[in-house]
Amino acid sequence: MSYMAKGWRHICVIFIVTGCLAGGSVSAFSELNTNQIKSAYLFQISKFVFWPEERKQFDHFNLCLLGPDSYQGNLQKMQGRTVFNKAIKFQRVQTLADAQKCHLLVLSSPARINPLELSAWLRTHPVLTVADGAQNIDKAMVVFVLEDQRVRLHINIDLARIAGLSFAANLLEVASKIKKGGQ
Repeated sequence: MSYMAKGWRHICVIFIVTGCLAGGSVSAFSELNTNQIKSAYLFQISKFVFWPEERKQFDHFNLCLLGPDSYQGNLQKMQGRTVFNKAIKFQRVQTLADAQKCHLLVLSSPARINPLELSAWLRTHPVLTVADGAQNIDKAMVVFVLEDQRVRLHINIDLARIAGLSFAANLLEVASKIKKGGQ
């Protein structure tokens, strides 16, 4: 089975789990479960992003968090797992300047980020940005939203292109919204 087919199968499993969790009572879909689901998504999403060659030279896959830990420790649990045969290394960063070597940057307080400043920074730093809330589609390439009590993805292709990143078609197929061409 090809690498992409295996990854696609993992994404399908996540959607099935998400559907099962959301099918229960609202109380079963707790904040902790939401954060676990988003963390699992991050791990799978990272396999469907294409970074420029210079990012592939790093010894680790650098997963970074800018701001308070809105994932309740679930990002740290990803440390040691592998993406592209590289161990995930988790680190907290205080500023965008600290995130230069990150592959994936979770913006836990995106309201504090100026979208124009972020866009300018991304032109020279191929970092996948992730945030919560549909209102943050201009600040993150991947945005987690709750729709009908399910975690869904919104993807900003324009922002990814600015950073020199692209997404596999398999990932785009599972997004509930794709922003491209200034939409």
